Amino acid sequence: MARMLGFERSAGSSSPRARPRAAAAAVLSLVAVSACCGAPDRADSPAQSATTGEAPPSAGAGDAGGAGEGLGGAGGAGAVAGGAGEAGAGAGGTGGAEASGAGAGGAPLADLQGCHGEKRPLVISSQMPYAVARVGAAEGHFLLDFGTTASTIDPQGFAGGVVPEPVAGSADRFADFDFYGPWGTVRLTVQDHSGIQGTVRQAGILGTDFLSLHAFTLDFEDGAVYRADAGALCPDEILRAEGMKPLWTAGYYSSDLAAVQAGFPNVPTVPARIGAAQAVAQLDTGYDDAVYRRSVNINRAFLAAIEAAGIDLEPVPEAAMSLSTCVPGQAEQVSAYRILRGAPFELVSTDGSAAVAAQDVMLFLKDTPPEARQCGGIGTWSIPAAQVAASFYADARRLVFDPVTSRVWMGTPR
Repeated sequence: MARMLGFERSAGSSSPRARPRAAAAAVLSLVAVSACCGAPDRADSPAQSATTGEAPPSAGAGDAGGAGEGLGGAGGAGAVAGGAGEAGAGAGGTGGAEASGAGAGGAPLADLQGCHGEKRPLVISSQMPYAVARVGAAEGHFLLDFGTTASTIDPQGFAGGVVPEPVAGSADRFADFDFYGPWGTVRLTVQDHSGIQGTVRQAGILGTDFLSLHAFTLDFEDGAVYRADAGALCPDEILRAEGMKPLWTAGYYSSDLAAVQAGFPNVPTVPARIGAAQAVAQLDTGYDDAVYRRSVNINRAFLAAIEAAGIDLEPVPEAAMSLSTCVPGQAEQVSAYRILRGAPFELVSTDGSAAVAAQDVMLFLKDTPPEARQCGGIGTWSIPAAQVAASFYADARRLVFDPVTSRVWMGTPR
């Protein structure tokens, strides 16, 4: 969801708690992929160089499984209700909203082909993507948030003052939900989104409990969202011709929850690096970083790897902040850094090259206190991890989430 200073998701946490350090090599198999055609060796060191070939990481890099209760809906598959993802630490801006289809600059992009699926309008507000969904007669803008597994609704956020009501006897079941067609009755956690400012009033959030069931293309440049049926997305050669590069999300994001490593949320997570320091990074389209563009949350393990790699960091005390947590009265202190010298922050494509490279990032260290470890999130992970904010996707101009092949395609950054 749109994250603002001091805000934490509260729909329940699906972010994993710290895993034993012995599991680090297996979890980081997304980063250490074989250069040939086989699955990665689970005994490989996490310090091994990032992806150098097209072979996907082993789906067995962790225990199979994924939390979530299926809520069947008449006329639709039903959304898988899971816990919320982690809140972003970068201070969110309350202004700076972009109009739908605002020009992104950079080299012209090829027109998108029909194989991306059904096209609908996309509104970019504070760098974040919104699309219209309906609950009965109520129509409103929902944030397409790939950084959370739990969808929400703000009944006061719909157009024309129409207020949807939950079904009788329930606080979070809503009938006649429609997003690219009817879903029937679905679970939506009620939250107040009135504090989220932008060009549209936020009526709710659609997380990966809905979004992981199809392939979605977000066109930030032309203000459009496309949905393709499972397995019907464009072939690789077309996506490459449209100027995009693929990144693996295997073991972390899939339309099949059994393919997601146990204890980890079903959130697109890709290889990342700063020089020789490697990590996995969640792609969070609902992390508003309008105040500090190109914000990246990191955990203590990634900071240690960055320091061990000899990357010079400069503290930015004026950007430090205190965040609330899921534990009442327990705050999390977040410190900020900029990269002085050494290497850019990179998201790594399937061929080992950088799909995204940025030197001017703001790193926010999430160091969850023991009293709040129950809240989960990358601050509790023992492996190097990061979260990437919304400005990266606006700069990439196009983003394709394909849960069937467990890949994300990113456009050419401006």
